[in-house]
Amino acid sequence: DFSDYIYLRSDLASLSGKKYQPKRNHINKFKTLYPNYKYVDLTPELVPECIKLEEIWCRANNCEEQAELSAERTSMNLALNNMEKLGIKGGVLYVDEKIVAFTYGAIINNNTWDVCVEKADTTIPGAYPVINYEYANQIDEKFIYLNREEDLGLEGLRKAKLSYKPTILLNKIIAELK
Repeated sequence: DFSDYIYLRSDLASLSGKKYQPKRNHINKFKTLYPNYKYVDLTPELVPECIKLEEIWCRANNCEEQAELSAERTSMNLALNNMEKLGIKGGVLYVDEKIVAFTYGAIINNNTWDVCVEKADTTIPGAYPVINYEYANQIDEKFIYLNREEDLGLEGLRKAKLSYKPTILLNKIIAELK
């Protein structure tokens, strides 16, 4: 449940090859449905709109009933409201002047970028693959890996993360001193 999904940045930025054909299909459908979409960098001015989208997402996904999603929500709000202090960089996807997806992350080390959060309006087909693709293309090429973190034991999230064919599934261990 808490293993990190690590991908080659170049794989997620190009989506080349047969294994990524389904992702390209979703992106192409999105671009057909929403030809005037735009991707912009996340700025502090956009945070309130992102939080509104996350509130809608949370209601649809019963965050209050799931401790992991509640904890994610708390940390996400703190991070977004302190993004400049924390060195967070992200992106926002617009359709018809409305935010339909956002993501953000930060440097882990000299070759790995951490994608902390990715949220999208689930009523917009292809919003998740497009925000993922656009963000991967905005991350500096010096970062070889994207760590998209864990799936929290949520079956839908696990399926989505596995569909991007991780290069490494990094198992983590919790140790307690007795």
